[in-house]
Amino acid sequence: MENQPAISTGRLEAFSDGVIAIIITVMVFDLKFTSLPTEQTLWEDIKPLVPKFISYTLSFLMLAIMWVNHHQLFHQIKYANRKLLWLNIHLLFWMSLIPFATNFIGSNPLLPHASFVYGIIFFTNASGFTLIRNYVSGKVKLVHESIPKNQMISAKRKNWLGMTLYLFAAVIAFVSVNISFIIFLIAPLLYFIPKNIIHESVATQN
Repeated sequence: MENQPAISTGRLEAFSDGVIAIIITVMVFDLKFTSLPTEQTLWEDIKPLVPKFISYTLSFLMLAIMWVNHHQLFHQIKYANRKLLWLNIHLLFWMSLIPFATNFIGSNPLLPHASFVYGIIFFTNASGFTLIRNYVSGKVKLVHESIPKNQMISAKRKNWLGMTLYLFAAVIAFVSVNISFIIFLIAPLLYFIPKNIIHESVATQN
């Protein structure tokens, strides 16, 4: 099973970029007035959009961070194989559900179930990243040999911490939606600056 043919990561990355771009586009479609505002009703019409704008901004930030980390992760990979292609599609499936979660929590910001769904979907996204990282750095060794092992271990720990935070935020929503939302704000900070792992082939190009 592990002796799979080597595949360039180029098409995989291009396909992922396209899917992420579509996800962002779909999310912004939800930011619209229910009726054409007038000078008298403008501010009243804007109020319902505020939580939707906040949820859109948070989800956009998370997607941007995931794109940056996805780009850097695949920059560390020598080549792909069939299993990695499917693991990446698995990740993209969960990412494609982000617009649904964003709309749900934006339309119902005080509903615990909305925060629960939001947290679970980002938990599955973090899980998808963890599966890919564990696979490429496992026994098949798809990452460049020059990447320090301790740095890969550190990146894995950060993935696990992210998964834990999102799962906790989902569960705690039934106790306090505010605490849940605070965790949603904190979790992206783990990934805002991706782990700077540089292998020799990249270093020689700079």
